[in-house]
Amino acid sequence: MSQTTDNLPIVPLLIGGVETAGSQSEIFPVYSYAQNKNVYHAESANVEIAKAAVDAAAVAFKTWKNTSARHRREILLRYADLLQSHADELVAIQIAETSAAALWAKKNVQLAIGLIQETAACITSLKGEIPQSESSDVLPLAFTVPIGPVLVIAPWNSPIILGARNIATAVAAGCSVVFKASENCPKLHHMLVKIFEEAGLPKGVVNVIQVNREKAAEVTEAVIAHPAIRKVEFVGSATVGRMIGQVCAKHLKPILMELGGKGPAIVLDDADLSVAAKRCVAGAFLHHGQLCFSTERIIVLESVAAEFQQHLIKEAENFTVTDGVSPRIVEACQEKLLDAKQKGATFIVGKPEMMDATKLHPTILLGLTKDMLLWNEESFGPSAALFIARDDQHAIELANDSKFGLNAAIHTKDFNRAWLMTRELDFGQVHTNNMTPHDEPTFPIGGVKGSGWGRNNAIFGLREFSETRLMTWSLEGSKFV
Repeated sequence: MSQTTDNLPIVPLLIGGVETAGSQSEIFPVYSYAQNKNVYHAESANVEIAKAAVDAAAVAFKTWKNTSARHRREILLRYADLLQSHADELVAIQIAETSAAALWAKKNVQLAIGLIQETAACITSLKGEIPQSESSDVLPLAFTVPIGPVLVIAPWNSPIILGARNIATAVAAGCSVVFKASENCPKLHHMLVKIFEEAGLPKGVVNVIQVNREKAAEVTEAVIAHPAIRKVEFVGSATVGRMIGQVCAKHLKPILMELGGKGPAIVLDDADLSVAAKRCVAGAFLHHGQLCFSTERIIVLESVAAEFQQHLIKEAENFTVTDGVSPRIVEACQEKLLDAKQKGATFIVGKPEMMDATKLHPTILLGLTKDMLLWNEESFGPSAALFIARDDQHAIELANDSKFGLNAAIHTKDFNRAWLMTRELDFGQVHTNNMTPHDEPTFPIGGVKGSGWGRNNAIFGLREFSETRLMTWSLEGSKFV
């Protein structure tokens, strides 16, 4: 990386395998709240540079789409091995850029490795079929092909697992990529691609751009509008996802979206209340609540509500919360908490105050009502609301009363109750006797309603970046001609 006049390095763009060096007018600082200083600068792409990244991806796709499944699998497996070799460096960069706890950063690396290994194992599962034909002399062949160059936009809150998953899945399917790195962790996302090239990925198959917040909208639309881009994957907030979805609709580009959540954890009357409380609290407060899978609502049956609340308070008061990524994100959560307090909610744990510039007191609220911002918006902080349900059906109604539908949890010893409730809950994933933040490489991950659509991970993700093509072979052709 080149350096600025203040002797800080510049995170470059990566286009066609070539690193660029930003000028003073085209860079932005990357501030580490963990270190309380700028740690480096990053080059910001403009519209023309972004289009050049798409052009490079289009050129690379012509060759990459024809590589064998075995060759792609071997590169992915080497990628997984190299991520392990670079684990300490990846962890250090994630901590510096996003103020993540070391345990969370290490978990990110291991999740990424497992998912890439599983994706590699699934490459040869992309199979076609021979559908029936009404004509005896027509042989139809339906087979899969990579969809083409894609735009992948990854977030900062789980930057290693989601960044590596998103680029590796598209590449494994035979696509080339324009990877829009998060402006909060550009060095980390850049490193993920450089390690991929170290594993043998040809230069230009993945191209990296990052953009300052002021230019993000125009640059993103320019990439989506480019004729070579065939699909978009976005993981991030519902607010931004709605805007990107509108741009994709405007240009008739399909999009795979994994957006925010308002995850409910339902505690039934036969649950182990102490264990359920521990998992609800961890699900709500992990990584300062900065996860789309976070537990935002805790719904307990009234017959055990008093006892469960005691366990919940005890667990919450003993949980050590980590820093948030930035004052901007943390203050947005605080505003919602203050709104709830002003409108009558009570805090049975904590208070809507800062512990420092990037850390909130962990809180649990009672009395949330529909006129409060927290009713239907993510807190994206260490906070959850407690609700009392009359029975199983009422618990389902409370859980489904949300525009989001990403993750949910049920705590019970009765499989039948969990099964029946899962069928009625409008969520992409429902985890029994576990936290709402639960992901494994073999699981189909994605949301419903306002949490997006499509599924990623393993074979499910490979299908998202593939399309079915039909060929027919006829000896005599149509009888109508």
